Amino acid sequence: MLAFAAIVTALMANSPGVHATTASSSQNTSHPQHQILTNAETGTITHPLIPHSVHLDRRRRELHETYDSDLDTSLPPRPHTSRHSQTPKNEAIISALHAHHSHDDQRSLQQQMGALYQGYGTHYVDLWLGSPTPQRQTVIVDTGSGVTAFPCEECKGCGDAYHTDNYFKESQSTTFRPLECNECFRGYCATVGGSKKCRISMSYAEGSSWSAYEAMDLCYAGGPHDVALSVDGPMTNTENIVIDHIDPVDASQFAFELSFGCQVSITGLFITQLADGIMGMENEKTSFWKQMHLKNAIPRPEFSLCFSRSNEAERDGTGAGAMTLGGVDTRLHMSPMVFAKNVMKSGFYAVHLKAVYLREGGGVSAQTTQSGMGKMHKLGLSEAQLNSGNVIVDSGTTDTYMMASLSGPFKAAWKELTGSVYGHQPLSLSVEEIDALPTIVLVLSGFDETIVGDEPDGDPNNIAGYTGDTGLSENVRDVVIAIPAAHYMEYDSQEGAYRARFYFEESSGSVLGANAMMGHDVYFDIARGRIGFAESNCDYESLLLSEGLSISTPVSGLSRIAAEIVDDMKHECSSTGCRGVMGLFILGAMAIFVAGIRIALARRRAVAECQGVGLEISSLALDLDSDDEGGHVDEPPMPQIT
Repeated sequence: MLAFAAIVTALMANSPGVHATTASSSQNTSHPQHQILTNAETGTITHPLIPHSVHLDRRRRELHETYDSDLDTSLPPRPHTSRHSQTPKNEAIISALHAHHSHDDQRSLQQQMGALYQGYGTHYVDLWLGSPTPQRQTVIVDTGSGVTAFPCEECKGCGDAYHTDNYFKESQSTTFRPLECNECFRGYCATVGGSKKCRISMSYAEGSSWSAYEAMDLCYAGGPHDVALSVDGPMTNTENIVIDHIDPVDASQFAFELSFGCQVSITGLFITQLADGIMGMENEKTSFWKQMHLKNAIPRPEFSLCFSRSNEAERDGTGAGAMTLGGVDTRLHMSPMVFAKNVMKSGFYAVHLKAVYLREGGGVSAQTTQSGMGKMHKLGLSEAQLNSGNVIVDSGTTDTYMMASLSGPFKAAWKELTGSVYGHQPLSLSVEEIDALPTIVLVLSGFDETIVGDEPDGDPNNIAGYTGDTGLSENVRDVVIAIPAAHYMEYDSQEGAYRARFYFEESSGSVLGANAMMGHDVYFDIARGRIGFAESNCDYESLLLSEGLSISTPVSGLSRIAAEIVDDMKHECSSTGCRGVMGLFILGAMAIFVAGIRIALARRRAVAECQGVGLEISSLALDLDSDDEGGHVDEPPMPQIT
């Protein structure tokens, strides 16, 4: 039977939508990478992600036009310590906050201190909530948080001038309800708005905070960016269901009742960030994927994040990747997926760091050979020093923050290789100069427990992502992650310069942020305790072209033709009457085109249904032919997760 998975996107645009199968606005539909891709064989939906730099520039222009040309739209200063930092500067704040929330002593201190410093810069997903008409909220996909939260209508001055959407209007949803005090999922019973509710309060070292109450409502992720789908109720999806075809308009098949934080107040960076809220994806019962799995919206407790990689750190971008819920899409992979051990049983996802290198001359791949070891410069810290605290993988942190003890060896090696002093000052660099900067190489402990069956076969020396016999590690199947300068050097369009976003300020532990994950499809296999890494450019345009027969509707091509006709009309057809006739002609042509697409989709679904029947017959034959009593098993059993 086919595994069930859904791929959804981080979309940030806020412009008028077009057809239900387009990924964003009419402004974007002329580009193939903004189309939606379906895979009839695996039952997945792939939506394009819009790069943050494009949306940020557009949002700045909108704010200037709507409010005041003198409105300050510059970004807040980027912190040099992570939101998980335990530096002395933050310890007093952390202690005070912990004392203030003594009722919540069961929670992790680091979780309580998690801040969205990068609220301007990471990856977003559309979340649709409520009924009868779902409302969109854009949320940051964050593996370092366990709560999904966004402003509700009680919230006043909560960033409506900056966020991509209006507040969630809970009064307009017939399925919305606050949790009773005996139902508190993560919060505690307190008076909120004159009544007893489950309250959640989060405060952060840099001064931001938010307060919310826990609520429940129907939701689904992904789907058309600007078109709400009807939701009939919670859906159930199990391994025993054959998924023959999924269109974007089928995203509501993933609907379930989500417990989330309905924010009533926010301060600091939460007001000025672009996303409406946050999607908690850490390993906790309150996380988005966990609730989705427990309520049978997806059958497997796993997801993957694929953040785009650009060798040239392009300023306008061509896409930003995808998130897969319930599985992993190997069509995105440029190399086999290799697996590191997740050393945390709950909460954050963490790896064991064995070594850190600087590779002379750059390069984007982790592939290393014995002949290339002369370019590898090891930073002289022991494993014990590198793992003095947790090394967590956090998609919600834009940058990477390493332990302070690594600063000296790193800067010395950098000086030797580049002749310059490493720092975070703005630099005017060409694409060629960026590519020539050293690549940061991390060596992680490989997953060495039960063989699952999806590990790459063959000589580890020939597999990008394995250490092999290079001497990078004593275990040939330890995992190698490459972070090229195109990822750790960030271009600022306002400054017209690059800044290094690889920091060394943590008193203990490290945070591998989104720029370390970039260029990989990172697979969080929670049940088996693995984190998979496959090199990928997360290039939706190429994937779209290679899977062209699976595109639901080529609306972008139609839009491009229509735009060309309209442009010709402006020059060749000046009278009102002439333009009216041409307009009727275009509408008629579009009607014929849409009718043809509907017929094609109906035929394709009919074929898929026939294929589904064939699969069921084949499975029955395999069961009858099997020699063992258990029948045919085509993949290893899944461990139980609670």
